[in-house]
Amino acid sequence: MTRGIRGPVLVSALALIALLVLGCQAQPKLDVFGAAPDFQLTDQSGAAFSSHNLAGRVTLLDFVYTHCTDACPLLSATFQQAQRKLADEKLLGARVMLVSLSVDPQHDTPPVLAEYGQQFKADANGWKLLTGDWDQVYDVVTGFKVATRPPRPAVDAPAPGGTELTHTTRIVLIDAQQQVRAYLEGQDATADDLVNAAKRALN
Repeated sequence: MTRGIRGPVLVSALALIALLVLGCQAQPKLDVFGAAPDFQLTDQSGAAFSSHNLAGRVTLLDFVYTHCTDACPLLSATFQQAQRKLADEKLLGARVMLVSLSVDPQHDTPPVLAEYGQQFKADANGWKLLTGDWDQVYDVVTGFKVATRPPRPAVDAPAPGGTELTHTTRIVLIDAQQQVRAYLEGQDATADDLVNAAKRALN
């Protein structure tokens, strides 16, 4: 009786081990694309916020502007869902940060960003919406290699406001050592994709 059971049990155990090994091998190690650019910007509360504030935490960073009517609301809605999932797992703020950088800094002042954040229930402890001087912002954009620098608007030019801007929809994954580990396509990525990517960068 004992011998009759031991064989199938052993085969099942070996099969389970093989599946676990294959499962571990299914996810390749994240690439390293170089160091994230340093920056000193301003968040939605008007407080200074720098790249050094992200040290020790994984960051998911996207590029938006508040009067955008196509990709940005989709990106921000995905961040909102990811925020909830990260908070449920006690990761938001403590180990993972969400950052949205405005590519229209002339229009997107801290109060404008704060109002935009309220639409998506952004928790300022874990989701920063950033703005700054035009050159400061585009130093970050070009530093992440997601776009070229557009001409700086004239000082007395009106803020674009209702003008649609061309910008990347990629989301940058940055690890706790401030290394860029992945570029995710924001229009295709789900909240689960973002959370899973952040967890991979934590390991």
